[in-house]
Amino acid sequence: MRAVRLLGPRDLRVDDVPDPVVQAPGDAVVDVTATAICGADLLPYRGYVPGFEWGTTMGHEFVGVVRAVGPAVRRVKPGDRVVCSSTTSCGTCYYCVRGMAAQCEHLALFGFSGAYPRLDGGQAERVRIPNADRVLWPLPEEVSDEAGVFVADILSTAFRGVERADLRLGDTVVVVGCGPVGLMSVMCARRLAGQVIAVDTVPARLEQARVLGAVPVDAAGDALAEVMDLTSGRGADAVIEAAGAVSALTSAVAMVRGRGTVSVIGAHFEPEFPLDMGRMFAKEISLRVSIGSPTDDRERVLALIRGGVLDPTAIVSHRMSLDDAPEAYSLFESREATKIVMRP
Repeated sequence: MRAVRLLGPRDLRVDDVPDPVVQAPGDAVVDVTATAICGADLLPYRGYVPGFEWGTTMGHEFVGVVRAVGPAVRRVKPGDRVVCSSTTSCGTCYYCVRGMAAQCEHLALFGFSGAYPRLDGGQAERVRIPNADRVLWPLPEEVSDEAGVFVADILSTAFRGVERADLRLGDTVVVVGCGPVGLMSVMCARRLAGQVIAVDTVPARLEQARVLGAVPVDAAGDALAEVMDLTSGRGADAVIEAAGAVSALTSAVAMVRGRGTVSVIGAHFEPEFPLDMGRMFAKEISLRVSIGSPTDDRERVLALIRGGVLDPTAIVSHRMSLDDAPEAYSLFESREATKIVMRP
């Protein structure tokens, strides 16, 4: 079969590799029908993941059709259309039984190694799914493959970030960072907030946020002053930080009102951060961090798509073949593409 393998920093190739097979009773093999590139894929692509095993098949956002299952699989069967959660979880550890799959003691991320145990991903014609009854979920007929891809990670992550921002009907929320996850956050927040303000430096992203119903604010200017002007000088009721940068989180803390909430869903790896604890204390600001939990949230997210409340496909800018993956990664890294869906 064909698979997108990372052989070194920015050395991405579409190679012929052995077909995956059922290795354990709880495994399934899925024929991939659609897969996407996520911002997290750029971390190993750029060589930023210590211990990453070169040759790993990339991709943790994918949907497909079940091809084969092990004897212990009960929830799905061959022929079922499914979406795969971006991460695996055991379902039996302390965290899983309490509904915290993202903290599973045996967590692995499809298409990654080094930071997690190696698990080949779904940017391929087929993929092996461990613990299939927990990781796979049936796709309703009304949900397209392209829409289902978003449930695997970024829409579920945005959903969790908005939920943990403690928004109330009519609130004002700022989204800092309007990449794919940020745009998904705008989309989710618009269903509840009275005003959504989108902050970024990329004109195309700001325009997309505007189309989704947000007030665009260029971070290249005085974004804090603009946010304060739009909120009568108080700051936003909640700020969702979706950029994963120190400057973005610093701005988020400055933009939130007293007793507001900063909900962080951008990926941060810095061991230290210059947090303004004086402001945090004086303003009684809450700071929450979420890494997304598709296994816990996929049913509610799918219901929103199925009911026509959310259409995540609105941000897809490029539809490409799996064989075009090297070009697709280049487009995505350079921000010429907002979201790329590839098909084998």
